[in-house]
Amino acid sequence: MSEEWVHFKIQSSDSSRSTSLASLRNKIRRHETSRAHKIAQELTEKGGQDLVGNLVRAVSETVFAETDSVFRTAYYLAKMNRPFTDHDSLIELQEKNGANMGTSLHSRYSSTKIVEHIAKEMQKKIVHSIVTSSSKLSVLIDEATSISHKSAMIVNLKASVDGATPEFLFLELVELESQRAKDIEEALLNCLDTAGFTEEWLQNNWVSFVSDGASVMLGKNSGVATRLTARYPTLFTWHCMNHRLELAVSDAVDEVQAVNHFKVFLEKIHNLYSQSNKNSRELL
Repeated sequence: MSEEWVHFKIQSSDSSRSTSLASLRNKIRRHETSRAHKIAQELTEKGGQDLVGNLVRAVSETVFAETDSVFRTAYYLAKMNRPFTDHDSLIELQEKNGANMGTSLHSRYSSTKIVEHIAKEMQKKIVHSIVTSSSKLSVLIDEATSISHKSAMIVNLKASVDGATPEFLFLELVELESQRAKDIEEALLNCLDTAGFTEEWLQNNWVSFVSDGASVMLGKNSGVATRLTARYPTLFTWHCMNHRLELAVSDAVDEVQAVNHFKVFLEKIHNLYSQSNKNSRELL
């Protein structure tokens, strides 16, 4: 742009006032229709439109839409109990059908992390609903051992969510440092606290504790149930009915000798078909 217009140095060459004004008006008109003025006006208008911000928002919306599609695909796998190895194939299928799935989060490892994230967010919402509604809480735990012989504890809840009929909910699989009652109690309370159940809330709303009949759980002197009732006096402890039924069936099988023949038959079938793939091919 010309320096004269930028620094307001435009002057008329005539000394007469009327002639000078006419000359200035003519210069202003020619400048208004000039290409330089139009470019300056366009730049001023664009400067107020936040083009960079709009561009970033448009790109972000596209990326969010792609991520939503990938998240829905991973959620479908978890909901339908499909293996995570199907994730890449489903992404490819949707792309062939015209869906924009982006270029990232297509591996089975990404699918695993996505499902973990969704599960944690869903758990937070469920726990928040239970806490805010002051629903009464029942906790059921059971011990398990992994393939590597590590002890773990399965924590399940039974409570009303959004005022509906109480139902069982899986909360967490907790690895145990040891199988002593003190360590189990500490791991359980830490699990509940991490999930969002505060000590004050548990004092007012935790009504029952359910476990198997192992002495470490229901021992009268120092079992987990005894330690919990000392901390929560109104807590009701219960021997799980499913475990009671399993013990009853086991005793019945021991008493009825004829059942042992059928049991041995099933064990042989299991041993036959649980062999390695190599041995299974040899059987065929």
